[in-house]
This record gives sequence, C-alpha cells and structure tokens, in this order.
Amino acid sequence: MTPMVGKVLGGRYEVLERIGTGGMSLVYRARDLTLNRLVAVKILKHQWAGDDEVVRRFDQEARSAASLVNRHIVQVYDVGREEPDIHYMIMELVVGEPLRSKIDREAPLPIMEALDIVDQVAAGLEAAHSKKVVHRDIKPQNILLAEDGTAKVTDFGIAYAATSGTLVNTGSMLGTVQYLSPEQARGKAVGPQSDLYSLGVVLFEMLTGRLPFEGESAIGVAIKHLQDDAPKVQSLRPDIPTEVSQIVERSLAKDPAERYRTAQAFRNDVARVLSPGTAPAIIESQEAPAKSRSVVAEGGKTTKSHEKKKIPRWVPWTVAVVLLLLLAGGSYYALNRWLNVPSVAVPNVKGQSLVSAKVHLQGVRLHVQVVGKTPSSHLPKNFVVNEIPDPGTIVKQGQFVQLVLSSGPEQVTVPNLKGQDIFLAQQELKTELLNIKVHHVNNQQPQGLVVRQSPSAGTLLAQGGTVTVWVSNGPSVSSQTMPYLEGLTVSQAASELIGLNLAVGTPTETYSTQPANTIIDQSPEPYTPIGNATQVNVTISEGPSPQSANLPKNINPITWQIPSTAPPKSLLKVVVTDSADNQEVFYQLVNPGKVVSFTVVWYGTTGQLEPYLNGQPQAPTALTSNSGNSAPPSPPGNGT
Repeated sequence: MTPMVGKVLGGRYEVLERIGTGGMSLVYRARDLTLNRLVAVKILKHQWAGDDEVVRRFDQEARSAASLVNRHIVQVYDVGREEPDIHYMIMELVVGEPLRSKIDREAPLPIMEALDIVDQVAAGLEAAHSKKVVHRDIKPQNILLAEDGTAKVTDFGIAYAATSGTLVNTGSMLGTVQYLSPEQARGKAVGPQSDLYSLGVVLFEMLTGRLPFEGESAIGVAIKHLQDDAPKVQSLRPDIPTEVSQIVERSLAKDPAERYRTAQAFRNDVARVLSPGTAPAIIESQEAPAKSRSVVAEGGKTTKSHEKKKIPRWVPWTVAVVLLLLLAGGSYYALNRWLNVPSVAVPNVKGQSLVSAKVHLQGVRLHVQVVGKTPSSHLPKNFVVNEIPDPGTIVKQGQFVQLVLSSGPEQVTVPNLKGQDIFLAQQELKTELLNIKVHHVNNQQPQGLVVRQSPSAGTLLAQGGTVTVWVSNGPSVSSQTMPYLEGLTVSQAASELIGLNLAVGTPTETYSTQPANTIIDQSPEPYTPIGNATQVNVTISEGPSPQSANLPKNINPITWQIPSTAPPKSLLKVVVTDSADNQEVFYQLVNPGKVVSFTVVWYGTTGQLEPYLNGQPQAPTALTSNSGNSAPPSPPGNGT
C-alpha cells in the first residue's frame, strides 16, 4: 500500500499519523480539510483490498454504523476508495483509549466505575437496537473511552439490519469467542439479547479481572458458554453487592428469554445500583417472560421459578462441528442482501435550500441528516454548504447523506474609522473580517487620514461586506505610521514604501510556514511612527524547513482577550516557532478587552507561542499536539 501519512483522501481528508491497527485494517488520525476537524480514517489492509468479500464487508460496516447517531456510538461520516487499492472509512475521532487497555492496566475496576461504563455502552446498544441493528461483537476492544470518560461503541463491521430479514450465520466465525453468546456459538439467529450477554461478560471481566469462561481452544471456550454456569462474581470478589452480582447473573443466562430483553431493562437495574434509594435493586421488568422471573428470597438467595434445562450430550459435539464449518465458510448471506440493494450516485445539492436538497436526495431514495450549521458569506440561512459523501459518490439506496447548512453571514459592528490613518483603518477592518474600498480626495486634513466612511460607525454589516472610506490627499505630516508588509514580496514592499520616502533594507531569510519569498517580519514594526526612518528591514520566508515534510502539520485557532488595562490601539506581536525551525509572526492593533483570534500553522509535536504587547513580552505558551490539531492553551490575558 502507498505510504499514507501526508496523503489526501477523497480530496479532503489529510492523513496525519497512524494511531491503531486491527486484523484487517489500519487506523489513522486525519484532518477533514472541508470542515476543519480531526477525524479517524480506517483503511483496509493491502492484503485484503483485492478480496471482494472483505471489501463488501468493509463497506457493510460503514453502512451499518452510518445510520446510528448517539453519543455512545462512534459516528461514521463517510466511506470511499482511492485507486488502485485504498478502501477507507471516515469516522469520529475519539481521543482516549480502548476499554481493553484500561482492563489490562487496572482491573478489577471499582464497582461504580464498571457499572457506569456498561451503562453507557448499554445506552449505545439501546440506540442501535432501536434501529434494528445488532452489534454481534461486543468486547473491550470495541469499546472506546474518551478523555472525559464517555464510553463509545465502535466497529459495527459484523452488525446486520434485522429489517432485512433474519440472518442465520452460516458463514465465517464472527465475534470473539470469549464474549460469544450461546446462540452465536450454536450458529443460531441472534437478537439484542446476544449483545447483552456479551456486555455481561465485559462487566464480569471489569469487576473480577478475569473472564467467566477460559480454555485452551476456541471450541472449548464456546462449549463452556453453552453448558457451564459462570462463576459467581461474589465468589471472586466478596465486596460486590448482591444486586450487582444478580445483574451479571441475569446477563449471562444461557437462554436469551431469561436475560434482559432490552438494553433499557438492563440500564434500569444498573441505575438502581448507581442511584440507591430510587427503587429496590433487581426488580424484574414486566416485559420479561413469566418463566424467566427470579425471586429474591429471605437471606438474599435467588431462586428460579423453573428448573434449569439440561443440555443433551450431543450438543457439544454438534457445536464443535458447527464452529469448524463457521471457521471454514464465508458469510455471504448478509452480504448478498446488500448486493441486491440498488446503488445510486449522490446528487450535488450544494447551494440548494434544505427543502430542495431533501426533494433531490429523497428522489433517489437517500435519507437526509442535518449534522451542523456554519456561517457563510454567500449562502442564505438553511442552504447547503457541504454534503457528505461528496456529490457523485456511489452509495446504496437507503444510506444517509449528511448536510451542513448555512447559518447565514455573521453580523459585525462597523468601527469608527474617521480620523484614523488609512493603514490603521485597514487593519481594524481586517480584524473584523470586513473588506475596504479606498477613495482619495483633496482635503485639508493630514495626508492619509480617513475623512469619511460608508456605512457609518455602529452599522451592522455581514462579515465579508465592504466599507468604503475616503482618504485625504492633504499635506504630508511626520506622524505617518509604518505600513504592515506581511505577505508582500520585496518588490511589492518597495512599491508600497516609495511613496513614504522609505526603502527596503537588506532582507534576511528564515524557514517559515508562510509562503516562500514573502515577508513575515519587519523592523521598524508596523503601525509605529515613521519618524526619521529611511528604510525598513524585512525577514523573508524560505518556506517550511526540509525536516517539516516528516512531521505532522498542525493548524491551531488561537483566541484570547486583551487585558482591560492595555492602552487603546496597543500593538500585539505574536511569534510562533516549532521544533522544525519554522517561524510565524503576527501583528495586530488591539484595544483593551478586545477578543483576538487568528490561526497558526506549525510542524511537529512541540512548539512555542511568544506574545508581546507594546513591545513588552508576555508569558510564553507551549504548543503541544497529541492529535495533530489540538488547540494549545491560551496565552495569559483573560484567555478564552
């Protein structure tokens, strides 16, 4: 496979670094250049890319998960292919770790922490089951824990939609045997109770640090799932309350009818433990069949209203044969059902109203999901700014197309520019994301001062709008200020300075993330009085350093508030350096209390941001990136 880091998939997903690997795929951190957000990219391994069955299964995973939107399910955004052999899936990036790592490091976990995790997983399963989707492979490796403690279910690669018919697994062995439900081991049809059995195994492992069934072979473990009772968690950990032990016991019932029928019922019992006093623990849901009800007798012992069914001696051997067939076969049944769903090209609805977009998408039997809004200077409110997957992408009918809508242009207040130097006026409008149009007029005011503006100060104007100013051609004064030369070439700067009787000094060069051959810094600094200066020394960008090509590229929005004690029209200078010897320099005129925001670009995993206010250094801020695009802490000064 082509080296992935640095590659842009689908013209929009820039691959930053590998963050994980699985049996059939590799996972990378990437940046969605269209929506400016970090995502995870799952890429099918090269050795599987030529296997049509595996590719179809990979595609099925995206389709199974794309319709599930819940904070406890890892969202799938997009799926695509890059010629010749790159099959990829774009997913929500979860910064954290798999539950597998936490169990290996910390198990047995505190009781309440383990219950909180399974409650969140059950919430995700509840959302999936409501869409007739059964996960079929719940295990710690497929549960991710975000940094804020949120648990998310991932990898719906072997899920199926029950609405498409009952799926009997006659194909390859699916699921991990340690977490396999008895009905999966038999090769029977599965339902939500199968996921809840697997979740019970996960809870057992979190509470005890071991699995309920272990053996020397997969077949041996599967047979134990069928005929052996799991050990009581209280026998392995006496501090576990009886009501918690009963939750595990009911989850691990051999007969699906004796388990929780829904994830909501499971969560109800967990909630009674997490919030004691709300109701007696382990109250059976009315939805449970009468034959499966348990009674808590005096002394805390649980009795069953029926005798345990004995498993015939022939069952283990039958299971062994079924498992061997499963391992030898291929799960074509479910995949063939997908193949029978017609494919369509995603229509281009960008720039259309939401109503029109729905008509076009539903006309080809695609569903619509609005996933967010963003300001737009050229599209009215509720018009489509972007769509995922991209127009022209071939998808199956019934898939969701995600739409990002315009919230309309943001409104800003036009500042008062009268009496200001034109260079200062340009900077102030630039800060407000407004354009400027300049007319020169003969006037007795000093040369370069704004004598009139339209719209007037205080008017609300959409970002991207234009403010027209009339600038005096009057007598020259010595109080003129230095222009801001950033982004200009040396020849452009010379043309800018000649009218001020200034020349460009000898340029110096440095590596920078700014375009090569453009000015990134100057002395004297911009917006300062020209005084007796005769030349401006400039620093020229050589472009990024050679070592930058081997490092992750970071794009960070920086936002903070200028201290209220700062004088009006203070000069802010910000210098950004990184471990690849690159530099960026920003200048801006600011007022007290002003919220300042701009974007910095740097390479590597560490860097430094050094702010100066009116020439006085402020406390520097370290730039660190664990994700390739994490925003650094805000500098001092009422940072936001």
